[in-house]
Amino acid sequence: MCITVAFNVPWVIDALTKAWEMHSPGMTLVVVDNSMKAQARAAIAQICKMRGVPYLALPMRVEKHLSRSHGTAITWAFHNIVRHLKPEFFGFIDHDCFPVVPFDIPSNLAGKVVYGRRAYGTENHVYKAKPDDRHWNLWAGYCFYRFSAVAAYKLNFEPRINLGLDTGAANWAILYSKLAEADVAVATVEQRPMTMAGAVGHHEFIDGAFFHLAGVSYPERPGYHHRTAEHREMIRDYVWNTYLGGPAGQAVSDF
Repeated sequence: MCITVAFNVPWVIDALTKAWEMHSPGMTLVVVDNSMKAQARAAIAQICKMRGVPYLALPMRVEKHLSRSHGTAITWAFHNIVRHLKPEFFGFIDHDCFPVVPFDIPSNLAGKVVYGRRAYGTENHVYKAKPDDRHWNLWAGYCFYRFSAVAAYKLNFEPRINLGLDTGAANWAILYSKLAEADVAVATVEQRPMTMAGAVGHHEFIDGAFFHLAGVSYPERPGYHHRTAEHREMIRDYVWNTYLGGPAGQAVSDF
């Protein structure tokens, strides 16, 4: 199974579930809803029902630290869903990371313990990089595991600012530091151009198969370019028209 954590933006769940129908990457998609808006939860639940995607709503809560909120939701999903079902493979994907060509995630775990996008420490007000630093984690938006190999670990997907690592970083001490390099399959990440309204931007592709939009839940954050409703509508339409056979799907009023 592959679990995505929904967060306030129904149209990306609409797009993700449609993309999964078109290019299922060998795993069953499950939506765990961590939205803080009741209206968004209702729309997301309806989209999942329409597409036959399992949906679970977490308790409504307020967490100012967005990475911690995301990490707590993933940790809950691991301990309360994955541990009970014991799938051969499981993983987590960002709600705005869409499969757009045929791809098989389980094949990348052949002979491996984990597979995903690797992240290294980034300096911040607490963490300063040293030449001998070796810590890393798999980005929580694209990380996959062989259950039998990690079942003994109490995985924790919270960030660790003191290591310069975002969501999922607590698993460095718990799991990743104990793995040999041969246990890890690392996804490639490349930047590709994206043209809208005559302007050219760049968005990520993971292993040439997953289009990662990034930032759609946080239009108010500095540095994100989805800050106006008009621009967010253009991005939504670009995703649908380019990869999903457009026009936009059910959640057309939510940008």
